[in-house]
Amino acid sequence: MKNNILIVEDNIAVREEICDILSMEGFKVSEAKNGKEGLEIVKIMKPKLVITDIVMPEMGGFELFRQIKKNIGTQHIPVIFLTARAEETTVKKAKKLNSGCYIIKPVSPETLIYKIKSIL
Repeated sequence: MKNNILIVEDNIAVREEICDILSMEGFKVSEAKNGKEGLEIVKIMKPKLVITDIVMPEMGGFELFRQIKKNIGTQHIPVIFLTARAEETTVKKAKKLNSGCYIIKPVSPETLIYKIKSIL
């Protein structure tokens, strides 16, 4: 089975672009429009990787990360924060969570694929 990656992004255009890039690279891609929806998908599908925005309605990326990591059945799933938030406080918060990867938008397809492959 191909590596399933979940994209959690509230901006439809950005979400579709990321999904297209990953699909062209041969990844199986699922998508969610916010963290709440993303968490439900994570619990059911158990993707190999989650790529999430930080600021979203209903549940943001930081809370999604916490929920994934506190569940024994999903805590092994790596999470990449892909966000336009470049403020030092936000970057520090992500590092404090020990997320492992924080990418600031916009990102080139090559850089995104490289980061994903290095994690998987």
